[in-house]
Amino acid sequence: MEFLMDAWQDTLNLLPFLIVIYFIVSFIEYRYGDKMSSFLAKVGQWGPLVGALAGCVPQCGFSVVAAALYVKRFITPGTLIAVFLSTSDEAVPVLLAIPEKANIVWVLIVIKVGIAIFFGTIIDFALRFFAMAKVENEKTGETLCQAVAEDHCGCCSHGLAGKRVSLKVLVLHPLWHTAKIFAFLFLLTAALNWIVARIGEQHIAGLFLSGTVFQPMIAAVIGLIPNCFASVLLADLFAKGTISFGSLISGLCSAAGLGILVLAKENKSLKNTLLIIGLLLASSILSGILLQAF
Repeated sequence: MEFLMDAWQDTLNLLPFLIVIYFIVSFIEYRYGDKMSSFLAKVGQWGPLVGALAGCVPQCGFSVVAAALYVKRFITPGTLIAVFLSTSDEAVPVLLAIPEKANIVWVLIVIKVGIAIFFGTIIDFALRFFAMAKVENEKTGETLCQAVAEDHCGCCSHGLAGKRVSLKVLVLHPLWHTAKIFAFLFLLTAALNWIVARIGEQHIAGLFLSGTVFQPMIAAVIGLIPNCFASVLLADLFAKGTISFGSLISGLCSAAGLGILVLAKENKSLKNTLLIIGLLLASSILSGILLQAF
């Protein structure tokens, strides 16, 4: 039972930080979420830049809005992929709650935004030769964006637009979100502690192919899981030294959260959906491998 007690103590130490961080994130989403989402629909050729900056806010709402806009072809593939690559979902709050890892969060965000802008711009430039980066009426796109923000429920069944979120929900949502992440971190930490006690840290590193180019590939595949807990898992594995920083970047670049689900469900072209996911995965893996090498 020692592994459970250690896990409980480690996770309990993070609780005050998680509460503060999620209240801040919830306020930003409540106050500015609808404005940023609407702006995303009318940025034209600057889409990858704006998408990358919007996506770096630690929640999956913008990836959902971007996917909904893309399936109607109101934003380009590069803009969508920029939002996906920049999104970090729950990893940022989790890492900020760990004092010894908090200082790396800003580096992580800057690198991911840079990756998102670079690949988003390159992808749009390349796809223009195949007439696949077409944008429809921007005004209609803005209207659709506002409708999606109002009607779509986020990962905790809360609205994405501030106009439809009451102050009561503004308080309850971050508390409920904190409780869910706290429970997952406790279970994950307990499981990892038990595995370490049974097979040792070296064997765990071996399972994730530590020190090889295959680790960023594994992390990127994990990141594709359309659930916010995938980014929590990656952050926790990095905090415990199981995966490298390059692999963390690789996994978080592909971790687009619920946006992947919206794309898969709403996009009429399966071929196009697979193309977007393939480009997202390739960009994430390449970024992770290069960072791990240098």
